[in-house]
Amino acid sequence: MYKYLLTSSLGLEALVKKEVQKQDYEISEVQDKAIYFLGWIEAIARMNLWSRFGNVLYLVLWEEEKVRDFDAYFDIVYKQDWKKYIPEGYEVVVNATAIKSELWAVSTLQWVAKKAIVKSLVGEGKLRENTEKGVVEIRILMENDTLRILLNTSGVGLHRRGYRELTGQAPLKENVAAALVILSGWKFREPLYDLFCGSWTIAIEALMIAKNVAPGLKRKFAFQNWNWIPREVMEDEKKRAVEMQFAWEYKIYASDMRKEVVESAKRSASFAGFSWEIEFSCQDYKEAIRKGISGYIVSNPPYGLRLDEDDSEGIHKGLAEYFTQPNILWGIISSDLEFEKRSKTKYKKRKLYNWWELCYFYKKI
Repeated sequence: MYKYLLTSSLGLEALVKKEVQKQDYEISEVQDKAIYFLGWIEAIARMNLWSRFGNVLYLVLWEEEKVRDFDAYFDIVYKQDWKKYIPEGYEVVVNATAIKSELWAVSTLQWVAKKAIVKSLVGEGKLRENTEKGVVEIRILMENDTLRILLNTSGVGLHRRGYRELTGQAPLKENVAAALVILSGWKFREPLYDLFCGSWTIAIEALMIAKNVAPGLKRKFAFQNWNWIPREVMEDEKKRAVEMQFAWEYKIYASDMRKEVVESAKRSASFAGFSWEIEFSCQDYKEAIRKGISGYIVSNPPYGLRLDEDDSEGIHKGLAEYFTQPNILWGIISSDLEFEKRSKTKYKKRKLYNWWELCYFYKKI
């Protein structure tokens, strides 16, 4: 039995917790942006494959309370079995976070940990590191004088699904897009529209959710380079994931007023293998609504830091007007804090972050 940490963006913790519970793993602790749980070795493959909303899956190598001096800290890091966890020749990257602890200097925590790891691996010699071979990230968490040593099993963040070939301007993170689809309450048998498709993230995430496609199926993870994890662990989980997919067809529409964006979205959809299951069109959002929409709208219109040159205020006023129609259920993400005031309507809203920007997901009640 191992202990894991699945990190989350602020506002998505509840969704991350539910997806861990869905896999029948025992949750041991929930914090802001952090879900700790217990699982067997296959959890490394399963949660990396299936986490739609998480950021990074870490393996907890060690936990110790009351670590208040650097000598003790060095010894704890040094005694880990680094020859097991770090393939020969790989670059070792140490990142640290310190919260309410006597050992609070992040740069020193990183330097001491790296020194302890190098000594454990090669003694007094020099560690030969080659980025081209691969990178192993060790994360140090020092909180209230409790030390946690973590090993990054994912590599790059889990929002990197492996399907994005080309992107429009200011793309929405994939795990945030997936969260919007779930939070919208979309019923899969009803049509779903993205009127500002941009890099088409919402449309493809909606389709993957509806068809129960594991979000990590098209990418590789850091743990796949580790010889202490049997290759069949990942092979078995991928086979299981493919068997769990649904073959139903769904009505998903993606449109944008910029022709080059639509063409880019089509190429990206083709790269992902879903081009024939999403209907793309080049049109203004008002034109799309005038033609008649019945179903769900889930969109990421231009706002704030995303696209300063766009008339985001005008767009949001227009959306507020059209979204009063009774045949439309909808949800949009925006950093426009005046959206409710402009539309003179109260919405169910949820605080989220797209990258580092504070946003709200507004949902029609």
